Amino acid sequence: MREFTLDFSASKKPIFHQLYTYFKNGIREGRLRSGDYLPSLRSSARSFGVSKNSVENAYQLLISEGYLRNIPKKGYCVTYEPDASSREVIRAEAANISERTVATDFRYGNIELGTFPFRHWNKVRNLLVSQYQSRYAVEGTNQGEYPLRKELSRLLYESRGVLSTPDQIVVGAAPQQLVMLLSQLLDVKKHRIGVENPGYDGARNTFLNLGFRVHPIPLTGSGVSLRELTGSGANVMYVSPSQQFRNRMTMSADKRTELADWARSREYLIEDDYEWEFKYEEGILPAIQSMIPDKAVYIGRISKALLPVFNLSYMVLPSGLLSEFRSKVPEYDQPVSRLDQLTFARYLSDGYWYKHLQQMRLLYEEKQRYFAEALERYMPGKAWAEGKDTGLHAFLTVRADRSEDELIEAALEKGVRVYGTARYWLRPGDEYPTVLLGYGALGREEIAAGVKALAEAWF
Repeated sequence: MREFTLDFSASKKPIFHQLYTYFKNGIREGRLRSGDYLPSLRSSARSFGVSKNSVENAYQLLISEGYLRNIPKKGYCVTYEPDASSREVIRAEAANISERTVATDFRYGNIELGTFPFRHWNKVRNLLVSQYQSRYAVEGTNQGEYPLRKELSRLLYESRGVLSTPDQIVVGAAPQQLVMLLSQLLDVKKHRIGVENPGYDGARNTFLNLGFRVHPIPLTGSGVSLRELTGSGANVMYVSPSQQFRNRMTMSADKRTELADWARSREYLIEDDYEWEFKYEEGILPAIQSMIPDKAVYIGRISKALLPVFNLSYMVLPSGLLSEFRSKVPEYDQPVSRLDQLTFARYLSDGYWYKHLQQMRLLYEEKQRYFAEALERYMPGKAWAEGKDTGLHAFLTVRADRSEDELIEAALEKGVRVYGTARYWLRPGDEYPTVLLGYGALGREEIAAGVKALAEAWF
């Protein structure tokens, strides 16, 4: 039986997260190979000198990300195997990181895992396992499990005003994967796609790669330019009204109405309701889909900041595209495990989700305030963040005569990692450089120290 050791005092992260990172790095770097078995929960807990629950939470995260598989009567088996090129990248990244110590990593997408109520999640999951023990079907249905689609339909109506039946909902792993699916339902010769510029590159590049004509539509202070959109010749528009990804603006009620009117005489509006859960100060406006349910495709995801145990996205199709889905891709291979879907459906119906959502909103609103305070203290008038009350990250525009790459390099010299934004433009804009900072996983002191170090690096 293999044994492992880890110094938990070297990090302030929760124990289960340190275990998760330890095993994940071991797997990705080849120390643990595909086919190897990790110790049992009890053995691993004894080896590390920690609780069994901490080990179980770490293993569940590894399973959800595809690194492990729990094989009945055998144990936890490593299933991830990097190819040769991936191993070279991992070694290069490791060498680069070892040369420079990063004290603060403003990586977008990092989240505070320790706040997730794993006890409730595992309670629901274990109950389902016992209920389905003798009649569990692994594959499930292609659109997603009906109990989940029923709960999602209710959630979206109550929270976003989305008009749908469970039959209209298609479950997926990530929004980009659902955009790939949607592209199969559209006609590359007939449909011309408008996209926000700057905007979500994952959707834009998917359309481009599949041969669609894509038109970049510039933004005004309230959202996409209707004048530019009308003149572009696009008959399908992809928008993210709750939090426009690059500028973080929330689309106004008037602009939503104008877009709905535009869509009525065209083909479709694709509404990516990105991070609608994290809107703090003002009321949340209803989805555009609520005005034009027969003309809108609604795409959303259960934010990783709220549910870190697996990826879950969803798409609401209007009747015309629903018939296309059933005729063109009846063999759609559902990418989200049936057990995860059923667990989340019960998590919703039992009320755990709503309580957790409120707690996380308060936590991340506080983090957003810490970031704004640090920015005002260390960079007054020298940099500004787009948006005021949304999300877990900031697009920070820096008033400096430096390029984006130069800002990133200067920050790294000070031990702070920030990220570029040039890839979100289809056609570059003429403005000061902007970098992306995620603060979802950082505490108050880490945020303040990171912003202070950036001010010293840039000014």
